[in-house]
Amino acid sequence: MIVLQHEFIAEYGDRKEFMRSTLVDFGEPGGPSAMSRTVGLPAAIGVLRILDGTIRDRGVVVPVTPEVYNPILDELETAGIRFREERHPV
Repeated sequence: MIVLQHEFIAEYGDRKEFMRSTLVDFGEPGGPSAMSRTVGLPAAIGVLRILDGTIRDRGVVVPVTPEVYNPILDELETAGIRFREERHPV
């Protein structure tokens, strides 16, 4: 089992917002571990999206743009790997 959680407080001029993003994943008995799923699958999906032209960037790419991370996150969700997000005013 792995748990990944990020917490932020964002300031937008006159307001603040709390955000929490949580990922929980479990390994499969006799199958891949949670670590191998959450590390290997994003890398493999990224390679496939480069090969099919969905991701056009080349070289070492940090996944901080929607064009890179959205296709990967969308496909991870089909494998049951999904961040749960919570937001509320501070």
